[in-house]
Amino acid sequence: MAVTSDAQIDEAVKKNRELLANDPEDANARLNLGIALANKCSFDEAIKEFREVLRINPEHALAHHNLGKTFVKKSLLDEAIKEYREAIRLNPESAETHSDQGEALSARGQFDEAIMEYKEALRIQPECAEAHSNLGVAFTIKGLPDEAIKEYREALRINPQSAVDHSNLGCSLKQKGLIDEATEEYREAFKISPEDIVYRSNLENVLREMGLSNDKIKEYIDNLKINPKDLSARFNRGTNLINERLFDEAINEFRNIIGITPECIEAHYNLGIALQQKGLLDEAISEYREFLRGNPGYADARCNLGIALLEKGSLDEAIMECEAALNIDPEHAMARTNLGYALAEKGFLDDAIKQFRETLRINPEDAAAHYALGVAFNDKGLCDEAIKSFEDFVRYGASQYADKVNNAKEMIEGLKNKR
Repeated sequence: MAVTSDAQIDEAVKKNRELLANDPEDANARLNLGIALANKCSFDEAIKEFREVLRINPEHALAHHNLGKTFVKKSLLDEAIKEYREAIRLNPESAETHSDQGEALSARGQFDEAIMEYKEALRIQPECAEAHSNLGVAFTIKGLPDEAIKEYREALRINPQSAVDHSNLGCSLKQKGLIDEATEEYREAFKISPEDIVYRSNLENVLREMGLSNDKIKEYIDNLKINPKDLSARFNRGTNLINERLFDEAINEFRNIIGITPECIEAHYNLGIALQQKGLLDEAISEYREFLRGNPGYADARCNLGIALLEKGSLDEAIMECEAALNIDPEHAMARTNLGYALAEKGFLDDAIKQFRETLRINPEDAAAHYALGVAFNDKGLCDEAIKSFEDFVRYGASQYADKVNNAKEMIEGLKNKR
């Protein structure tokens, strides 16, 4: 279970400042320092760090993006839009940046431009519930209820526990005169978040329009109220479901927790794990990023995000996240191994070998690192080194990687015959 605290953010600030004391030109350390400062609400200091990153590397897309997000926090929308635009120029396939740009444009009242950005975000990441939701809001404001209904329903297909989307869908259905359907959506919003005054008021008003007396409305609402659940017990149940590899059930559990308590960012992290295990990489990436907004100094989450990006083939982003994990925890063996995988995929074999060797310094019995090192040595034509690495893999990985052991033995025989 991930734990979010001010102490962790303070630790991220401290570690990255120590890195910068040794190398003031370390752009990644400055970026991570800026993110941590932004999460401490030290926005002016964060802006200073992001601008320093851009002095070092004016083409740093993530620095432009995070600078834009920080400007939004300070209500500097024109500056934010400019930075998002630059981030999109540098990385046009970032769904998150397009979505954030859409939110900034909506806040400026530029709804046509916002709609274009949300649509672009959804072209890149069709399962982004937040972009569907925001697009629905923009259509609602533009007076296009049919289009809005379609987007709210898409958002709810992805995240059925979103009270705000149920409520917004109810409003659009009511606008169309579909009172029964609107009532059902208002009811769902209230069930998910019964303490929210707006959701209760929407439900009361539509029931009153249907002719119910105040006493009947009170009785109706009292019957809907659910007792607050023990979120700690539910969280533990979800975690146990992951450990038992019951990922569909775990996904439902953590989505329910988020629906009841949206501020429970630890649920986003564990939901990301379950989604990743199911191969739902876009959704997993979205959940990890949501978690990291509130807890940027958690190395495991950075590493998991890096792995998901690697599995998607987004190698540069994967490298960036694994390096961010290592800036937080230089002894993070899994981050080093996956950084090595990404570097190898990019063709940087010497750099990959260096990372695999660092993994083995941390854990000499890491079978996956031995195997990856063997592959890298083989690709470089270093037969003796490859043979030794594959032999070490067979020694340490026989029980965990039985399916790969025979392949490694065949590689060893083939390499010996080349001598």
